[in-house]
Amino acid sequence: MLALVPQGAHLDPAVTYRMDSLEIQLIEYPQESTLDAVPLGERAAGAAQAEVAAGGRARTLVWLDSESLILSERSGLEIGEGAAIGCRPVDLALIGSPWDEAPDAYWEMIYAGCGVDRNAIFPVRTTVEGQAIRAYFNAGCLVVRPEAGLLAHWRDALIRLAGGEGFVGLRGRQRLFFHQAVLAGTVLAAARQEKITELPPSVNFPLHLYNRVPPERRPASLREVETCRYESIFELEDWTSRVPVVDAGLQSWLEARRDLARGG
Repeated sequence: MLALVPQGAHLDPAVTYRMDSLEIQLIEYPQESTLDAVPLGERAAGAAQAEVAAGGRARTLVWLDSESLILSERSGLEIGEGAAIGCRPVDLALIGSPWDEAPDAYWEMIYAGCGVDRNAIFPVRTTVEGQAIRAYFNAGCLVVRPEAGLLAHWRDALIRLAGGEGFVGLRGRQRLFFHQAVLAGTVLAAARQEKITELPPSVNFPLHLYNRVPPERRPASLREVETCRYESIFELEDWTSRVPVVDAGLQSWLEARRDLARGG
């Protein structure tokens, strides 16, 4: 397993010791100065570096946000031989482009900047609302073929577009999720729909949004989840009341790691 951090980042010695004991390879990567102005732009830089590190060593690379948990060893993170990438739709529409409306100026900029063929655009449904929007993927969980260089294309497109006039005027959510919008443009420009695998709902489940997911689409237990993103939910004292049923063994395991993350 690889863990990526920007060059110069400070890591607690206890964390690095624990990583060593788990045989996790820590790789520092340079941060492109252009990305300093891009919220969460380091995700693309880190992903590209992981792709290089995985080249020649693995047939597939699974890129996960640091606020992710792997809870089981099922097959949800596998993609077929003909697939270029596996990903999940975004959880909430927010800046997404509604399928039944024309793309706005923001998405026109993304498509033009990434060189997207408009015939390659297809709809997906958001994880939480089930809203149909133009293909827009969550950047927190990606499965790729390292040799294809798709994550490097994402980083390079982000650097290029972040240096343009269109990015300078962005505010609010359009700026915050710019890295993720460029990911969508990169994927659509590089692969046709049949090469893009939509990973199952048990992968990259938004645990922090559990109560907003319609009951019929919620997992009854965390044991049904393969990977999840939790964001800040474990910082809450009543976190067990905000997530699906957790058995005693799994709760003890999560509590121990919650204390470790706090430095306890």
